[in-house]
Amino acid sequence: MRYIIIFIILLFASNCKAQSPIIPLNNSEYEDIRGAYYKDTENFLQQFEGTWLYSNNGTILKIILKKKEMFYVNGSILNFYTDYIVGEYQYIKNNLEMQNTLGNINMNHQEISDYNIYGNIMTKGTKFPAACPECQPGELRLKTFYTEPTRRNVEGLDAQMVFRRFTENGVAKLKIWFYSTSGSYGFTRDGQPTDIVSYLLPYGEYVLTKQ
Repeated sequence: MRYIIIFIILLFASNCKAQSPIIPLNNSEYEDIRGAYYKDTENFLQQFEGTWLYSNNGTILKIILKKKEMFYVNGSILNFYTDYIVGEYQYIKNNLEMQNTLGNINMNHQEISDYNIYGNIMTKGTKFPAACPECQPGELRLKTFYTEPTRRNVEGLDAQMVFRRFTENGVAKLKIWFYSTSGSYGFTRDGQPTDIVSYLLPYGEYVLTKQ
């Protein structure tokens, strides 16, 4: 029994020494330190949480965004923890529902890419990755990755969304730049031909209001 107690004490001490070092998310050493926790220490991601709605002439885009804290990333080289924004959406065109992934927002996935919107990249600048003449010098926007369930297996088809939170007449709004980063190669990941060349949600700019 004495040996069991000693083993437990040593194991506890070892775990204490192996605590993840906390490093700010917006850091040049991101992903460089094994076991580190790249934390959103300034709560930058938190401003994007909530339900956001775009509505125009029968087109509706509803997005729900949530912050995932200390998400474990099992990388090919290094394993670490980090904070993410994850999101899901409902897209309606001409009053017909085209996509609805909202039910996925409350799932606790082990892979961050199992969410249809995810990201934690802080980007600044008024021209890249999407032109933002209204942005202030040094203002940070959030870059995320986007996919659709029916198009996940199309080889080469990739897109991103950049988010900017702002307030207009006392109302919280979210501007989204949605753009392609890679086009379809004309076949699926299992080698089957496909004529899918884009996502159902059209590329472009959207301004959503917080609900």
